[in-house]
Amino acid sequence: MKTEKGIVPAARAALYMRVSTEEQAIHGLSIETQREALDAWAGESGVQVAGHYVDAGISARKPASKRPELQRLLGDVRSGKIDLIVFTKLDRWFRNISEYYKVQEILEQSGVDWRTIHEDYDTSTASGRLKINIMLSVAQDEADRTSERIRAVFNSKKERQEPCTGRVPTGYKIEGKKVVKDPEMEEAVACFFESFLDMRSIEKARRAVEARCGILFTYYLSRLMLTKEAYYGRFEGVDGMCPAYITKAQYDEICSNRRRAERKTDNDRIYLFAGIIFCSECGRRYGAHTNVYQVKSGEWRDGIAYNCRGRYNNGDCANKVNIQECTIEKYLLQNVDEELRRFTCDLEQIAAASRPVRNFQEERAKLKKKLSRLKDLYVDAIIDLELYRKDYEALKSQLDALAIEEHSAPPAIPCADRLLAIFCDGWRDMYAELSCGDKRAFWRTALDRIVVHPTRQITVFFRP
Repeated sequence: MKTEKGIVPAARAALYMRVSTEEQAIHGLSIETQREALDAWAGESGVQVAGHYVDAGISARKPASKRPELQRLLGDVRSGKIDLIVFTKLDRWFRNISEYYKVQEILEQSGVDWRTIHEDYDTSTASGRLKINIMLSVAQDEADRTSERIRAVFNSKKERQEPCTGRVPTGYKIEGKKVVKDPEMEEAVACFFESFLDMRSIEKARRAVEARCGILFTYYLSRLMLTKEAYYGRFEGVDGMCPAYITKAQYDEICSNRRRAERKTDNDRIYLFAGIIFCSECGRRYGAHTNVYQVKSGEWRDGIAYNCRGRYNNGDCANKVNIQECTIEKYLLQNVDEELRRFTCDLEQIAAASRPVRNFQEERAKLKKKLSRLKDLYVDAIIDLELYRKDYEALKSQLDALAIEEHSAPPAIPCADRLLAIFCDGWRDMYAELSCGDKRAFWRTALDRIVVHPTRQITVFFRP
């Protein structure tokens, strides 16, 4: 039996609440307000509250699959735990007609009704369903118009190179609607990137910052900083929106290095070439494992080997080569000098056929020197404020334009000087005295990747 309000006494009701951050700030549609209203209604109606489902900070335009609590609610619906879903208003439920009907189909299959406590809807009649369609269309149109206005505002800000939000990465701050370097953190951030590019280690870079600046970045923050495009000047999808700490080439190098990150094994075993061996057929990384074998003397030994994950995990690669670590190491020790000679010759040919590389760092230094001189002229009263401002804006515009050109410029021709310093005379004697961990670091510093072919041929690619 139903009550006068059409509610079955003791029905199991799910109370659903949703609000986006923007709505909460503008309209005061807080989760607490919705919860109080729904709990009060449940008490007056005599229903049994089966649970509270709260999607906080999520837009009603988002698909149902992107709303965690709605997914939990639908799971309980399918399990037969819910008889009725209750929310305050229809726009708390959906503002998207197509998504509404996807969820409505699930509710109808499970025999679950819904209702709002501040509006009157009836899904049992044609006129009631028409009313729902009209109201959802209005809500969707309102959301579309709001999105268009927000996009227009954001695009206008980006054209003026102004940030769209008040949140900027560590090392920056917003000043006069522009993103600038934070003087309090500038040295620490610059030290972090300089140290990481030099040592290729987050932990060592963190400690270098602590030793030089007295600031210890958390490991999580350090990892996050390495992924931010803002540090080479690209912020919110716009090049040159903020001053750079590193170049685009250095950022790409960092990303490449992070993809080669060392992974700790369960038994702390060190694999010399893990992460830098690739299959010539499918392009996947080779996986490292330990082989146990018996020698002629009857003694059992273990050795490290590598094979293609595409062959042994997915079965879709024809490269069957299972190559021993000692085989790769022996090949490198015997052939790396000749491989480096070929690599150096190739670089020389590329450099001879290419035009001179533009020195952005030198140009930037000259412009900054001019700015410093301009300031001295104004301080010494040689020029007036109006002329100072005019010349300052001109030089600043040149600096900004230079930053944009630098980020869009083709990468510089690599140089082999660093590699020649690594593989200097007597490097094999030095290598023989290294620990396993240092040997791994040695090869990762010098080599970009090692490619293994089905014929067991090895191709070496250096890191210039």
